[in-house]
Parts: sequence; C-alpha cells; structure tokens
Amino acid sequence: HATDALIYGRWSRLIALDGGLHFDGIGSGYLHRPLVYVVQGALWDVLGFHEWIGRVWALLFAVVLVASVWRIAAGDRGGALAGAIAAALLICSPDVVVGAAAGLTDVPVAATVALTGALALAPPSPRRAALLALGIAVAAALAGLAKPSAFFALAGLVVAVAIGPDPRARLVWRGLPIVAGAAAALVWDAVQASELGVGLASFLQGTGADVSAGVTTLYEELNAQSRGSFIAGMEWLGPYLVLPMLFGLLYAIARVAGVRHRLAATIAAPLAIVLSWLLPFLADPGTGQAVGPWDLDRPVAVVASLALIVPLVLARDCPEDEAPTRAHLARMLVWALPPAVAWIASAPFQTRYLSPAWAPLYALVAAALWTALRGSAARRPALGWAVVAIVCAVAFFDLRNLDGLGSRPDGSIDAARTISALGVSGWFDPDRARAGADPSLAALRDAGADALSATDGRLVSSDGRLGFYWPDRVVRAEPQTCAAVRPYAVLVVTQAATGLTAERERRLTPDATGGRATDPSFWPRCRDPRLREVDERPGEFTVFAIEGS
Repeated sequence: HATDALIYGRWSRLIALDGGLHFDGIGSGYLHRPLVYVVQGALWDVLGFHEWIGRVWALLFAVVLVASVWRIAAGDRGGALAGAIAAALLICSPDVVVGAAAGLTDVPVAATVALTGALALAPPSPRRAALLALGIAVAAALAGLAKPSAFFALAGLVVAVAIGPDPRARLVWRGLPIVAGAAAALVWDAVQASELGVGLASFLQGTGADVSAGVTTLYEELNAQSRGSFIAGMEWLGPYLVLPMLFGLLYAIARVAGVRHRLAATIAAPLAIVLSWLLPFLADPGTGQAVGPWDLDRPVAVVASLALIVPLVLARDCPEDEAPTRAHLARMLVWALPPAVAWIASAPFQTRYLSPAWAPLYALVAAALWTALRGSAARRPALGWAVVAIVCAVAFFDLRNLDGLGSRPDGSIDAARTISALGVSGWFDPDRARAGADPSLAALRDAGADALSATDGRLVSSDGRLGFYWPDRVVRAEPQTCAAVRPYAVLVVTQAATGLTAERERRLTPDATGGRATDPSFWPRCRDPRLREVDERPGEFTVFAIEGS
C-alpha cells in the first residue's frame, strides 16, 4: 500500500504480464533501479501475481540490512553487544519499520550498501582474499542496481576502507572491487540511458526528456520548502534518535580530531543535549513550545531523551582502552558523508532517502552508546544495562509504525489497531488486509474496479497507484482540459496532499472554461465529452464516467 511501491510496482506487473523491460510510461526513474522491480516481475512471471511474494522479496533485504549493520558495528570495540545495539537502533527508526517489507527501494539500497561495507571492512583473510574481493564487487553492483543514490555511499566507502594500516593493500583488495562493482552497475545505466535517448547524468537523476517539467518543478519546490526544517530538525534517523545521533556525531568528530575519549565525551554530551533542542527550534522558530525530541506531543521521544541524559554524561567514564577506535569512527564518518551531502542537496523532504547512509550512521550511534553503556556500568552495572533497556523499549514502541499499517488521510498510523482488527484470517485475505492497512486506498481501488468493469475503455488519473492494479488499462496523466479526457472512459481525481505551498497551488494550470482540473467540481461542467460522477469519497477521490468518449 506504500505509494511509491505501487507506482514503481506497475513496472514489475508489466514485466510479469508482457515480458521485456521497456513499456510506455516506464522512464529513467524506473529503469535506474532494476534490482527490486525486475526481480519482482520475474518472480510474478514464474509464480503468478501475488502481492505477498513481493513482500517476502522486500523483507529479505531488511534481514540483510540488520545482519550487515550488526556485523559492521560489532567489528570494533564493544563487539557483539555494540552490534546488537546497532540492530536495535534500526528498529527505533520509523523509516526502517515502515519500509522493511513495503516494496520500496530505500531498504534494499541500504541493505546492499551495508552488505558491501560489511564485506569490505571485514578482518583481512589472505586465504580468502580473492573470494572476498569478488563478494565485495557483486554486493557493490547490486547496490548500484538498487538505486543510483548508492553510488555516493560506495564512493565514501572506497575512501573509508583506505583508513587504517597498509592502505595500499586495502585499496587494492577492498577499494578496487567496490569500484569494479559500481562500474558494472553503471554499464546497465549507460545502456538504458542510450535506449531512452537521454544523457547518463540525467538518467541517474531521473530527469530528462521522459520526465515532465511539472514533476521536476514539484520536487524542486518540495526541496526548497523542506531543506531547512528537515536538516536542522536533526530527525535524520527519526524523532527518537535525535539526541544519541548528535552525541555520536560530535563525539566521533572530536575523537577523529585527536581528542582523547574522556574529554571528547565530556564535550559531546552537554553540547548534544543543548543542540537537540536548539537546532529544531531554529528550524521551526516561533512555535512557543518545546520542539524536536522535547516536543511534549511526542512523549516517548521526550522520555527516551531524558532517560539517556545520565548515561551520555557518564560515557566519559568508559575506559580509554575500551572506547571505539579512531579508525572505526573515521571510517563511519567518511562513509556517511557523501550520501548525507547528496541527500541534503537533492531530496531532504523525505528522511527515508538518507537510507544509503544508514549503515555507517547507525554503527556510529551504536559505538557512541556503547561508551555510555560501558561508562555507566563503571559506576553501577545496572546503569549500563539501562542503556540497552531504553533502546529496546523505544524499538518496541516504534513497532506501532509497522509497515505503515492503519494509515489514515491525516497521516496517522496505528498498526496495533489494524492487527487487532484483522485477527489471524485477515492476513490471508488481500481485500481485508488492504482495507485494514489503508482504508482510503482500498476504497479507491474498489471504486476503480467497479468503474472499469462497466467499460472496455481505459482509466486516466494522476494517481500512479492505480496503474499497479490495472497496468495495461490505466494511464497516468493529469488532464487539464475537457478535450484531454476524450480518449478515456473513466477519470479519477484524487485530492492527495502535494506538500506544496498555497501559492504554488494557486498557480496550477486552469482550464480555459474556468476552475482547476484538480478540483472535482470542475469536470461536471464539461459538455464535450460529458462526465458523470459515479463514486466519491469526500476529500479523497472522485470517479467520473466519461460519456461520449
């Protein structure tokens, strides 16, 4: 039921129905992320179309992500316990919990990047060096085929593997395989860009002749509106991890700069506490209330942040010889930097687009929390385990966001309510499960099914989700005039939130006869052809039958 999973999943459906890769409406935004959707289409071709097959395919990447991040974090001081903290931190992130089996590409690109890193940063093994190099190259290629944003993370990883003893050998046996795998993925991109007749850069960015200027403008405005609030708000890993992420970043920077552990932790803890309030306040001034993780409307974030203050202050008591190594912290910072900068520059309006940087960021936060655990335990063992308890409690609470179940038009999510309503049998009934997961989408699909069953014609709508259910009968477009709908039999107008300002909404193209084409009240005024309303869900969608088309 995730919007982008349905929009891009239409490509998988077409592959399963017709074979091949190239179809009308399938441009660079689809073709530059083949790993998830081409394999999903092949699975549906062989096994038949069942949405749960796509879900299982997506869930496999989540398993790889958790295992790989665990391995990366466990590769330094703190060992398996630091790895377990990193794995639990993943579940503290709504983006991970919502997208784990959603059929989106955010978790797959994070997983393949993390797998590449876990292999590239593994301890040296002379007897298996060639086999390990091959595994690194394959993982890097898969990352590049998952989503183009992986290339920034792979670039950072190449630099990161050179940090440490014998950098030349590390670059040859670890760095070059990453470059080779990325190059193999770029060959696919170059071939597909040539097929579409666009430049490679435009293809990787998802722009070019096959992408409308309106879509490009939309994303530019979303970026401009959200860049300050999303970046300074510091909820990069979700609202529950603002304080530990700031502590981890400040601590790592100080350590890499040569500061000893005790002084670095002594500086980072109070500074992180202040910045966890100040930065969100600067991002959204004038609210007159607590912001960021201190927003009283989010009590779990407040309680978790308060509970972590003492352990973070006590992190200074972690013995120097048990603190994270500078090399490990430097690798995580260098690895995370390029994808984080790319996210800030290109798509900060969605924190899930930061996913190529998840592996190093979560490993970095886990390393910092390890010092809090060890420092607290130096005072009293129970205090150390309190850090683990806090992280586990937040992770358990974040399961309320599981798969985005129970989504409502107002943006609220209540997975527990949906799971309770579905019981056991509901999970095996696609219609009931869809209605429980997203009632608005389920009603829209049912209305579209009823409308299409009454005609042999095609449906036109700007809502790309409908193309997933009827891939060969739905055209994604936003007609602006009465004449523009004449080739179709059904029109669906949805009132989905655009994220645009009211000023931008007012500049939407008006029809010559008055009114806006995005306003359902406009269409009944058409005379050639005539449009008759056949279904409606106020504030969500309206379905019209096009008569005389």
